[in-house]
Amino acid sequence: MHDIYIKSEYEDETKASILIVDDEVLILQSLELILERYFDVTKETDPLKVFDILKTKKIDLLISDEMMPGLRGCELAEKVHDEYPNICKIILSGNSDKKDIVKAINKGHIFSFLFKPIDVNQLLQAVKQGLDNKRMKETIENQNKSLEEKNRTLLNEVLKKSSKILEMDKFYELGKFSASIVHDLNSPLQTLITGYQLLEDEVMNSSSESSSTKSILSLIDGSLVTMENMIKSISDRIRNNTSEKSVEFDFNELIEKNINFMKLKYKNGSPVDISFLPSNEIPKMKGIPLHFDQILANLLKNSFDAIETTRQKKIIIKTFMKSDKLCLFIKDSGIGIIGKDIDKIFDIGFTTKEFGKGTGLGLVITKQMVNSYKGKIKVESESGKGTSFLLCFPINK
Repeated sequence: MHDIYIKSEYEDETKASILIVDDEVLILQSLELILERYFDVTKETDPLKVFDILKTKKIDLLISDEMMPGLRGCELAEKVHDEYPNICKIILSGNSDKKDIVKAINKGHIFSFLFKPIDVNQLLQAVKQGLDNKRMKETIENQNKSLEEKNRTLLNEVLKKSSKILEMDKFYELGKFSASIVHDLNSPLQTLITGYQLLEDEVMNSSSESSSTKSILSLIDGSLVTMENMIKSISDRIRNNTSEKSVEFDFNELIEKNINFMKLKYKNGSPVDISFLPSNEIPKMKGIPLHFDQILANLLKNSFDAIETTRQKKIIIKTFMKSDKLCLFIKDSGIGIIGKDIDKIFDIGFTTKEFGKGTGLGLVITKQMVNSYKGKIKVESESGKGTSFLLCFPINK
């Protein structure tokens, strides 16, 4: 006869609910006598009826005999784990085969395997430890859920603030761009002034149009075209950035404008070979041009930054239809992204750029904008061999 030592620590488990499953009624009754003082105990002789009980009652811990007709204890534990993974499981058995035990523990996620005849103190200790383990796992799960919720809240806050930062950055970039254009306009403007003065002298000293006159007029005409293109680029940029209405627009045309903008922005750097291969089969895109303008600006800026230090400076841009989706492909010959970083590029704050050049928000916001149009964005990259982005947007016909 075993001595039963009941310790006060079990009193903490009074709210725990235990289900005992055994086809032998006498064993069920003896286990109930041991456990009912401290736990809410439910008994069942038929393992096939366990799931009817689990549907109507919350169970914290399952104690099951191994050898039962209809369903073995380990098989029951495995099935219970599939539907109720948080229930702690203890198996009672007279079988001491270690291989069977290890297999059963792994498949059924069994917390403890106790051998018959059962030592009461050992059983109580296993129950206590099992419930502690269950509560610890539930605490960790709740903390993880809370952390995920906080991360979602943080992401939403960051995106809200990022949109404000984008507005500030948009006007800051526009200011820098405008200042750069004003500076660049000085050269053709000076050419116009000089050309005009020369033309004036030529006309005053000649009664007929000469080849020199034609050259001067051609020089002035070329400078005027350059100034016209620069001013048009500024106007288009401002117009796109102030449009907040969902409209139909030409996606290829918007890409062309962004390419021209980037060419002007980086015109003082090393020459970049940009190949734009637009598809004439793509339909009009519907949305807020500013959103797509920002997507293109972020991706093109990344490409220009990536090729800054490389010998080959090439960017390929394509548009095409894939099933019912409008797709954009951008590939650069830049420095690329190392394998361990490829899954992090859409994480908040992550950047491969040197300090002061990247905020780690550009691609986060880009992906958020793509998602808002139910689109998908994929990236492929290899260190030293460049990066490519594929964006696809569903088209509502």
